Amino acid sequence: MALLAFQPAFGESIEANSFKNEAHEQRYRSLIDEIRCPVCQGQSIGGSNAGLAKDLREKVRELIIDDQTDDSIRRYMTDRYGDFVVFKPPMNKNTYLLWYAPFVFLALGLFFFIRSLGKKPSNTSGVVDTQKARDLLK
Repeated sequence: MALLAFQPAFGESIEANSFKNEAHEQRYRSLIDEIRCPVCQGQSIGGSNAGLAKDLREKVRELIIDDQTDDSIRRYMTDRYGDFVVFKPPMNKNTYLLWYAPFVFLALGLFFFIRSLGKKPSNTSGVVDTQKARDLLK
């Protein structure tokens, strides 16, 4: 009985979309996995059940039926929701930090690591400290 009570919730997530051909359906599947849900932020619109995600899936389907290219569909989404809406943001002046910061941090880390290997502590300070400790213990 409990399973029958939850059945409508599972039925809602099933979408029946009709396309002209198999290529359109493959493009649709690919695009809904590439576009991030603005509500969920960690999921694609293909994996989200949010109301906005459903609307965006429908819009992607409409644009594919209207023979829009994949790039124009991505551009349509980024124009309305920003670069965040695609999992692989485009390289432009607003995203340079996003693309190049990991390389800068890697270079800085290597620089400081190599620099720390180059410094050798002098043994004379260790001898002096040991001698001071012996004198204090006497």
